[in-house]
Amino acid sequence: MKHLTILLLRHGQTAWNQAGRWQGHADIPLNETGQKQAEALCQRLRSWPIDTIYTSDLQRCVQTAVPLANELGIEPIKTELWRERDVGDFSGLTGDQAREQFPEIWAGARRGMIDPPNGEAFAEVLSRAWHAFESVLAAHNEGMVAVISHGGLLHALLGQVMGIDPGLYGRFSMRGNTGLSIVEVNERGPVVTRLNDTSHLE
Repeated sequence: MKHLTILLLRHGQTAWNQAGRWQGHADIPLNETGQKQAEALCQRLRSWPIDTIYTSDLQRCVQTAVPLANELGIEPIKTELWRERDVGDFSGLTGDQAREQFPEIWAGARRGMIDPPNGEAFAEVLSRAWHAFESVLAAHNEGMVAVISHGGLLHALLGQVMGIDPGLYGRFSMRGNTGLSIVEVNERGPVVTRLNDTSHLE
């Protein structure tokens, strides 16, 4: 009987997170707080029966994975599939700066549904997130797998798992760095059993 547990983990804090800047594919490292968050996440999960760790190839995710991977003696599998959304011309801008520089885009936005200029359309993010999820399902039938990824991509994936209309974007938050979400998968399909839990940081 199939039973797979997938831990979906957001990376630790970066300086751009702290400043409220759009990151996307910009390869920003963890700051000191983010490194401490990664250690706290490791302490939380060190006794969990994780057999595989996947991570976005961007260094903020790889650095978040390292303490746990070292503790468990697992070599993380780095892949572009779990990268954050490409935010195009928004990269490096704060929310206010993006609104000031691209007012026409924000004027047409619906509840956070924004396609950054020269970036990845939200429909493409949804497709890539689901493809990343299916790649894990294809490789694993049982056990526990950890994935370290990004808030935007994990939001796109979890919304689909929960059956939320993509047009209703923003009905839950993925803001907590190193937040833990859990998806349990069996013959009846996937179900979200935990969402963006950051209790290890309290």
